[in-house]
Amino acid sequence: MNIGQLIKLERQRQNMKQEYLASGICVPSYLSRIENGLVIPSEDIQQHLLKRLNVPLDALNNDGDEAKLSYFKSLFKSVINSRDKQKAKSLYQDVHIYIEEHPFEPNRLTLLVMETRLMLMLPNYANEVLTNVAILEEFKKEMSTDQLFYLSTIQGIISYQNNEFRQASEIFMNIFNLIKSYRMEDWEMAELYYISSLAFLSESRYILAIDYVKSALSYFNQEILIERSIECLVILGIAQKNTGVLKEAIASYEKAREISSKIESSKFKGMIEQNIGACYSLLKESDLALFHFKSSLQANSDPNINVISILSILKEHHKNNDISNALIWLNSGLEILYKLSESNRDFYANHFLVYKTILLNETNSISTFKRVLDYFESKQEFKYCSIYCYVLAKKLAKEKQYKQATIYYEKGFNYHIKQSKVSSWEELS
Repeated sequence: MNIGQLIKLERQRQNMKQEYLASGICVPSYLSRIENGLVIPSEDIQQHLLKRLNVPLDALNNDGDEAKLSYFKSLFKSVINSRDKQKAKSLYQDVHIYIEEHPFEPNRLTLLVMETRLMLMLPNYANEVLTNVAILEEFKKEMSTDQLFYLSTIQGIISYQNNEFRQASEIFMNIFNLIKSYRMEDWEMAELYYISSLAFLSESRYILAIDYVKSALSYFNQEILIERSIECLVILGIAQKNTGVLKEAIASYEKAREISSKIESSKFKGMIEQNIGACYSLLKESDLALFHFKSSLQANSDPNINVISILSILKEHHKNNDISNALIWLNSGLEILYKLSESNRDFYANHFLVYKTILLNETNSISTFKRVLDYFESKQEFKYCSIYCYVLAKKLAKEKQYKQATIYYEKGFNYHIKQSKVSSWEELS
């Protein structure tokens, strides 16, 4: 990076306006030309600009510490592979301090990308991440392929975390195009395959999710990164379940369970048992489904996780027309609501409200379902809108309210279209 670019980067990091930095030194338009590399400032102007930025004058003589950068990269690889938040926090602090102490380090962009990626792994850094991304966007033309790789990866993860799954998938696909003629390291590719599989899974693009997570799994197995392998097997199982290969999905989960037991880890037990239960439910093996749902419940202490199993057990009993047990588990669900985080509380309260209306045969079902549909539509959860429209339509038809039933059958189909992300009926085929 040239002197102008380094001045611009440091000014933006300090959230300093061009007008303020230039004041009394040069006109803002001249500073803009310096920052864009159109002119080289005189030594006098350089010194005044550095002084205002509170940067030591000898910073310009910094040739970069390649050994330090290599050390940071080695730790960065370890952190990304292990996803260890404590290591991430420690490395972030070291990188951040180094950047502040060496503002004109020639490898500044690489360090800033690294710092931003580490912040993504830590809580309470959302604003700082967005600030860094905005700065990095200004320097895309100056970036190398590996720097662009990481910036795009960061943007894809942000989109995924914001539930913008289509955008995340597009970003990851663009990354694969970006690096077609560039050799990334195996660990970097494994991480890309892993996070891409999550995005494609959320987008219901299960075949791609399976292909990518298998590539990540191969690397994690080879490097004996056991917890990462277990995570991949769980993702693989979910994608297999959603493509209807239920026996293969169960085999993936059981492999994950086997590995977990070998390392005597209970971290994934609840998640694995829950997903095995979901497979057996689809196979209509209700006793096995209930067994695994309850095993999941016993493996967890977090109410935000347990509520998933409670709802699954409630659904299973209702599906079997076991009303008495369904009511018992409905009450369990209603009782746990106050222990949930705010977003989860609203989400599950609406699910339980549907079952309460059905099980208690409440007379105000249309108004209740309207509230539920409004909630899920506001969250763009069109799958649940479609399902609950069908439930209401079926209930209304049973009560011989055929006109209302027809309205909700049609609404349900329209929500299905939205969920499928198609623009015309031809795309459904």
